[in-house]
Amino acid sequence: MDLPPGAFTVQRRIAFSHCDPAGIVFYPEFFRMFADLFEEWFEVALGVPMADEFLVHGRMFPFVHVDTDFKVARRMGDNIALTLVLHRLGRSSMHYAILGHDEGREILTANLVSCLASKETMKTIPFPDYMRRPLEAYLALCGGTN
Repeated sequence: MDLPPGAFTVQRRIAFSHCDPAGIVFYPEFFRMFADLFEEWFEVALGVPMADEFLVHGRMFPFVHVDTDFKVARRMGDNIALTLVLHRLGRSSMHYAILGHDEGREILTANLVSCLASKETMKTIPFPDYMRRPLEAYLALCGGTN
């Protein structure tokens, strides 16, 4: 699995609360992890506080497309690293992958599209410059395109 050097990665340990009665991660919990990763990436890697975007500016970043392949089950006590790789940036949308891995082993691959939308109108809006600049820098780090 090839990851761009410097790509934003978080480490997670699988907890009991993530698991179903079979003892493996219940798949909706992965989507919660994806949303948490996205929020953390925005704040830490891009320097844009997600709470301000949502509460002050009335902006949201819904998933508009998700395609996920689960390769290896995760159980309570297992680790997973989640890496966000930005592939393409549009006027109001971004295409990215979330790669789940553990010690070089591919656990899952998710290809997602999120957009920037107004909470009030529920319509897409363009990325403001203060957001676009760090997005474009991260896109370049990942080798993506506009």
